[in-house]
Amino acid sequence: MKILIVAKRPTHPTNSGSRRFILSQVELFKKMGHDVHYLYIHEEWHPKKWGNKESINRSKEYWGDNLHIRHVTILTILWYYVLIGLRVLFRKGNQKADDTFPWFLSHQVNHLHAKYNFDCCVINYYDLSKLFTQIKIPLLALTTHDYYSYKALLTGKRYVKSSTDASEEAKAMQRCPNIFALNTEEAVYFSKLSPFSNIYNVFSTYEYKSSKVVGNKVILFLSGDNIYNRNGLRWFIDSVMPIILKRHPDASLRIGGSICKFLKGYEEKKWVDLVGYVEDSSDFYNSADVVINPTYEGTGLKIKTFESIAYDKVTMAHPHSVVGIFRPETAPIFNSIEPKEWVDYLDTIWQHTETIQQIKRQNELYITSMMNFVIKEYQRFFNSNKNSKHSFL
Repeated sequence: MKILIVAKRPTHPTNSGSRRFILSQVELFKKMGHDVHYLYIHEEWHPKKWGNKESINRSKEYWGDNLHIRHVTILTILWYYVLIGLRVLFRKGNQKADDTFPWFLSHQVNHLHAKYNFDCCVINYYDLSKLFTQIKIPLLALTTHDYYSYKALLTGKRYVKSSTDASEEAKAMQRCPNIFALNTEEAVYFSKLSPFSNIYNVFSTYEYKSSKVVGNKVILFLSGDNIYNRNGLRWFIDSVMPIILKRHPDASLRIGGSICKFLKGYEEKKWVDLVGYVEDSSDFYNSADVVINPTYEGTGLKIKTFESIAYDKVTMAHPHSVVGIFRPETAPIFNSIEPKEWVDYLDTIWQHTETIQQIKRQNELYITSMMNFVIKEYQRFFNSNKNSKHSFL
């Protein structure tokens, strides 16, 4: 099949969960034998961001002629800001399904379709769903990434990007005959919002990368800079790390990713190593045996949890960060809300190499099983009748 993927973000550099998911989906489609094109809607208008061409250049290097870029006009961006102000004032911070739908998008996609004759179009996020009412590509699907009903209410903030209400999210979902959910709970939720759509639970895909036991007492955390990750890390530093250091004075916490920009003052602590931007995730993950995901709030992707397992690490998480994952009963993940239980588990890991080896065997089985499941879901999408019903895990 010839597939067009549409999104408001570039694929490179792959430094966020959403980009990571989109690129993994693209690469899987390619491995399945499909010809994939990418339409990137560039919405940045700030002069500094317009001048920074790294993302576009790196995306072009990857995609070649299959990358199509459309710059949103400043007038369109200003209109978005007007709508944001109105929703904060009158809609309790919730946007309508089509508030940030680019005016030109349907024309652009129809033009590309006339040239390339696509068999399938996959859009990213509900705010692009209006496209499906205005194009004639035969097979259509929405990658949800997350659910957005009442995000502003959940966070207690007046403005949260993409926050909407259930009726508007249902309106978007019901335009989409096929919906890609990224965890089990969201798959169930979307089936309620859009009961006549086919729901596919595609999680995400990861290549298992075997690693050796390192044998140090370094704890790894690799993360973007969103508020949920920052809060989770602060919980770990304030509640768990003091107990760890009391039992293991030589332990340390190595933090990578853009979250480091928000950790001023922590670099003064001898047991903290702020790496910053990580170019090669393999080098980072191969520097220790234990990876944490202490995020305890928010919704959407569980990238850090799955990625740790795929890199063959001992994975420790807050229970929130295992909600909706693939077959949780078989997942090789320690999870607890009790700081002492975290430290007791680390005692076992750091004192018994054979326990780490056992976890590594479980990691491989889990990632392989999840990959096989996701491939079958996509095969079902490409081959099935649109009116077929889906049975969830």
